[in-house]
Amino acid sequence: MKTIIVCTDFSPEAENATHYAASMAKENKYRIVLFNLQTISIHALNAQASADFFYSQTFKNQKKLEDKATELKALYTIETDHHLASGNFIEELENCIQLHGGDFIVMGMAEKTLEQRLLGNSVTRAIHRIQKPILIVPDHIEYTGIRKILFAYDNHKNMTWSAMNDIYYFINEFNAEVEVFNVSERLEDFAEVIHDIDLNSGHDLDDIKYSFKMIQSIEVIKAIEEEIRLTSPDLLTMVPYKYNLVEALFHRSKTAIMAYKNKIPLLSIPLNVD
Repeated sequence: MKTIIVCTDFSPEAENATHYAASMAKENKYRIVLFNLQTISIHALNAQASADFFYSQTFKNQKKLEDKATELKALYTIETDHHLASGNFIEELENCIQLHGGDFIVMGMAEKTLEQRLLGNSVTRAIHRIQKPILIVPDHIEYTGIRKILFAYDNHKNMTWSAMNDIYYFINEFNAEVEVFNVSERLEDFAEVIHDIDLNSGHDLDDIKYSFKMIQSIEVIKAIEEEIRLTSPDLLTMVPYKYNLVEALFHRSKTAIMAYKNKIPLLSIPLNVD
């Protein structure tokens, strides 16, 4: 049984993502673990609140998380669990994944505002540091199944086939059709794409519908957004490239940008470089 770790702070976008994940879990007989990182207000810290106060807050948070897990179990008839943590978000999420055997993560994303750009840092950090697929759900999206996947493929980032295994899992699990979409600045790169990507490498795709589309453009994000508008996929899949320190000064992650801008769920697959 696959286990989904659902990150929640009980905000509207997190609640929406939780129900999206629960609907997915019901359809595919997955198990859900609700992950919450509790925080103490700056006012309580400044007031040097007592140990009893912190214990009381932890008890309340634990009860709230437990009640939500119980509610989802009854509403969707799925197996649920919960995990309350405090400390560093990435470290505690990794601990939760290891403890509960998490297969992929679900996180909510609100509309792009200045506040959400700041709050959304946990999403972008997770994209680049958690070595599990992360499904990012916009706050207005309800789960209606995954029948068509748009895979935005970048042939210049040395993507490993271990990363492709996760993509194939989603294609097979949901019996989805997939479009491999590549945007390149040069026409010469198209031959490289065809040579580089071999969808039959180690996978049985007899029952999978897939297609290729390659266009020339210097505006990758706009090209992806336009393809989403034209084809109406249920899911966008991307593999974020890990820039080194120098590269990071001059490049912004396209996957992180799409996480903020995207109008459909985004599945971020870790590179898993060997």
